[in-house]
Amino acid sequence: MKQNNTKNIWTIGNYDTDKVETLVNELSLKEFLSKVLVAKGFDTPEKASEYLNGTINSLADPFLLKDMDKAVNKIKSAVGNHDKIMIYGDYDVDGITSVAALWRYLTFKGADVCCYIPERINEGYGLNSQAIAKFAEEGVKLIITVDSGITAHEEIEFAKSLGIDVVITDHHECREELPEAVAVVNPHREDSEYPFKELAGVGVVFRLICAYEGNRNLSNICAKYSDIVALGTVADVMPIVGENRIIVKHGLASLVNTKNKGLCSLIEQTFAERKSSQRKNITAASIGFGLAPRINAAGRIGNVNQALKLLITENKAEADNIATYLCAVNRERQLIENMIFEEAVNQIESNHDFDNDKVIVLVSEKWHLGVIGIVASKITERYKLPSILISIDGDVGKGSGRSIKGFNINEAISECKSLLIKYGGHELAAGLTIDKSNIDAFRRAINEYAKGSFDFSSVCNYIDADFEIDVKDVTVGHAKELQSMEPFGLQNPLPLFFIKDAKISELYPIGDGKHIKMIIEKNGFLATALYFGMSSDRFAFSEGDTVDFMCNMDINDFRGTLSVQLIVKDVRMSERDNLEKLHNEKAFEELMSGNYSVRAKDVPSMTEFRAAFLYLKSVIRDFDVEKNLSIWKCSRDLSKQYSAECSHLMFNIILTVFEEMKLISLSRENSDSVYVSLCKTEGKINIESSDFLSKISKI
Repeated sequence: MKQNNTKNIWTIGNYDTDKVETLVNELSLKEFLSKVLVAKGFDTPEKASEYLNGTINSLADPFLLKDMDKAVNKIKSAVGNHDKIMIYGDYDVDGITSVAALWRYLTFKGADVCCYIPERINEGYGLNSQAIAKFAEEGVKLIITVDSGITAHEEIEFAKSLGIDVVITDHHECREELPEAVAVVNPHREDSEYPFKELAGVGVVFRLICAYEGNRNLSNICAKYSDIVALGTVADVMPIVGENRIIVKHGLASLVNTKNKGLCSLIEQTFAERKSSQRKNITAASIGFGLAPRINAAGRIGNVNQALKLLITENKAEADNIATYLCAVNRERQLIENMIFEEAVNQIESNHDFDNDKVIVLVSEKWHLGVIGIVASKITERYKLPSILISIDGDVGKGSGRSIKGFNINEAISECKSLLIKYGGHELAAGLTIDKSNIDAFRRAINEYAKGSFDFSSVCNYIDADFEIDVKDVTVGHAKELQSMEPFGLQNPLPLFFIKDAKISELYPIGDGKHIKMIIEKNGFLATALYFGMSSDRFAFSEGDTVDFMCNMDINDFRGTLSVQLIVKDVRMSERDNLEKLHNEKAFEELMSGNYSVRAKDVPSMTEFRAAFLYLKSVIRDFDVEKNLSIWKCSRDLSKQYSAECSHLMFNIILTVFEEMKLISLSRENSDSVYVSLCKTEGKINIESSDFLSKISKI
């Protein structure tokens, strides 16, 4: 089995010094902050000021959203007539927050309003006729969909036949024909004049609330609901630009002193280990990695209505109990997710053929349906390939797929529709239902389609730095300046910096070996760097190596003491080492073709052969175990650990001799990556009897 190796391509940006000086002088900004703003394109005083100081009054007129007037008029009429209103949502955080925000607002307006969120596994996404029939029995006269409804043509017709009107608020892509509802409010409508298209479902609800108020009390509306709106917007991974950034920025400020009892309890319990001063610094990351997963867990493996209750309760004791429940469910979700991820990785490492199968399709009867989508995302992120995880229940499997940029997984799945019971989704995420007996045929079919429709060899992972900094620039002051640019998120990423030729002075594992911590040094300046998700045994470098870094800058608040740290995104060898490596690789290639006169110093001695064999035994540890090794890293480690000067070329020669003498089994993946396993031997092996060694020694 050979692993997928996606190339990381680095780009290093820069800034216009004259524009930096303009921001410093006209806006009285710090120089480092000005550099970042200019590098990110906010390179005039107007653009920079709008980015840093945009207000809620900058939002567009909500009535530019098509059908907003119809929606407001219908809802006002229903409220005035005391008609029973049903808010119909979705089981993810965007859907839950959408329901909560609209329920709180309409309740405040005196409406007779209730809400409904379908159950993920039994009902699935969107409106369903069984629920609608039940609503009719309960006397519901108006359904307002939030974060859903844009494709529910049949269900809306059914509701109309029962005397129920429907107002749709949604943000998903529209099909050519819209449902026949009283109003369809969606920024993605082709006829919409609203200037910002990327609102979350809860963002559309927020604009509905603003329209209902007639923009009279925009500041009060923002103060009341922006915390919930920010939560749903960040959780749904919407672009944090334009109106979303303004909404989220105000929402983060509201979250710090939120009056929402449920959010208050959830914040307290999510960040229980933080000091109260730290809880004042709630960022988009705090939502994405802290609050949102706990609410999401209820919709995945728990009771989604508990998450909704958390956001609408006025009882602090109830809020505390629900927050405790959500934290517990999230811990359970994490355990389930980690178990599925480990099993999925084991399946891949044991069975997947990366050369031929570019879509990873994995199957189990043990996997929880509510979690496989998250795991599929992690698998795709790790292997840089589309992945589909299928959970089997009886004779039927339900799957969740994730994809890479450029490969439309929904189209790929649709090409196999003859093998499927049901499917749907979009370019990067899709779901399917399949008969168990068709899974192997589906795996073959989707990979055949993938081979003919997409060049996976061209897939690259682009890592774009804003500009180069030095280790001496890594300061608490600069990190604080970056905090003033919050919130960050999709299409507005954290500033990323390039650091060149920094020495790894210290390196050790943290977090049970899942991550590494480094002290890096350059020109006498030191900085702490954390590399999350990178274990020591997978890391290609060692203490003493000089390398280049791509990293963010962050503040660590430990018991009230602030320090700066780098969060590493990627590491590569220094330019000098890379040139040396390329020279050695070319020399070995020419040597193997008979066109290179090897220097005497590049021919290994018996001391170096013995050291190399001891090193391989320590790394591989057992016979018939295949290990993927970097020749460059092995040569460096051998030199350091055994005091044996060993170049990249020399280690390549050693491996070639060992393979000839049947000490190892060797498979070359590329010029630096090899798969090596130890072979069992009988008696003493005389390395000096190697024909290859004899040949190059005489050259």
